[in-house]
Amino acid sequence: MKTKNLSRRTFLKGAGLAVAAPLAVPLAVPSSVFGDENKAAPSERITVAHIGAGGLGRMVFSWTQRVKEAQSVAVADCFKSRRDGVAAACKGKAYLDYREILQRDDIDAVLIITPDHWHVPIALEACKAKKHTHVAKPLGLSLGQNAACRKAFAESGLTFQYGTQQRSMPHCWKGCELVRRGVIGAITALEVDAPNGGAGGSTAEAPIPADLGEDGYAMWTGPGAKRPYTNDRCRGPGTYWIYDYSIGYLAGWGAHPLDMMVWGSEADLSGPVVVEGTGVVPAEGLYDVVYNWNMNIRFGTIPFTFKTGSDRTRFIGETGWIEVRRGAGVEGGDPNAWGTNMESKGLSASDPKLLQIPLGDKEPLLKRTASANHIDDFIRSIKSGEQPGSTLKDALRSDNISHLCDIAVRTQSAVRFDPLKQELIAPTKEQQAIADRAV
Repeated sequence: MKTKNLSRRTFLKGAGLAVAAPLAVPLAVPSSVFGDENKAAPSERITVAHIGAGGLGRMVFSWTQRVKEAQSVAVADCFKSRRDGVAAACKGKAYLDYREILQRDDIDAVLIITPDHWHVPIALEACKAKKHTHVAKPLGLSLGQNAACRKAFAESGLTFQYGTQQRSMPHCWKGCELVRRGVIGAITALEVDAPNGGAGGSTAEAPIPADLGEDGYAMWTGPGAKRPYTNDRCRGPGTYWIYDYSIGYLAGWGAHPLDMMVWGSEADLSGPVVVEGTGVVPAEGLYDVVYNWNMNIRFGTIPFTFKTGSDRTRFIGETGWIEVRRGAGVEGGDPNAWGTNMESKGLSASDPKLLQIPLGDKEPLLKRTASANHIDDFIRSIKSGEQPGSTLKDALRSDNISHLCDIAVRTQSAVRFDPLKQELIAPTKEQQAIADRAV
């Protein structure tokens, strides 16, 4: 298989695999989790395959091994050392091509932890193959891709879980639950900050590493534009900061605090969305996604600011404010340890007494997961047939906001959006072209 012989259409019809950004995350899985005594009976297990075994992929793999009713049996990745390492850890089978996983009748679910440009294409194929599907954030490369994903899963009967793991964190649930219960009154404004992107990256053509190989690089590129290999292309932050494969941290990191915003309120559904703002698109170097963004948005009559900064979501109401910070206090790869001191670090309010209001024994307005392990909720949802805590419906709400911001910055224009119909309002040709890309 030669890179130069693979058109985008050919690759989408029968291509290979993309992988997550290569972060320095080891396979820190206690050997005891593989013992049968720590697993449910084989007939009670959900068989799982891992598509993508980079840094985040390996972390999600380790979470999966802690779920009693999950059994990892396969991994696909275009880097040989990654797929072989994870396959050996779970005594499963390694694949270069994810399609071979989807063809296996003995696999119930797939975890798609790849670069952003592969999220929706693989999810669509997983849906056709009748696999329950977890997709890492962000969702698609465009509004059009998101719409295709929504349509495919709408009547599939399959479980779809979005990889916004903060919905399994107790302090995030508490902050959003309090807002939903009206402890600060009606929402009057919203603020979201997310870490920034940047410029740079080498554009010099370089040899493809042996661990990846020519076929592996063709698979990594997949439905994206075919470009010469460079040393910064297939590793972080290149996997997040190149427009062929991503819209940058507008979505790649913005997904987390934006997800908290839609979990804690319905403000984004309150009326037509109008997005304006500024940002920088690098003119030189490999990285070419928006950074230094400062967006002013209106949800109907509710003002919302989205800018670079820390990772926070602030709900401002009639009688005060509550702020949720997803990552505060999170250390290490074990989600069961994340509760330690997290609430004091991850929640704040205009009056600390707001956070002490008892939630009582009433039925929660938001789903409270059984553990802080996000994959545990995925497996439980498959077995029960109930919706997971992180739904595709809410994934669309938050991810679409990121795309509207990208369109506004790139076209230097105001973008209008109908949140109920989930479509642009009277778009220009330039706006629509960006909305339809990669479809």
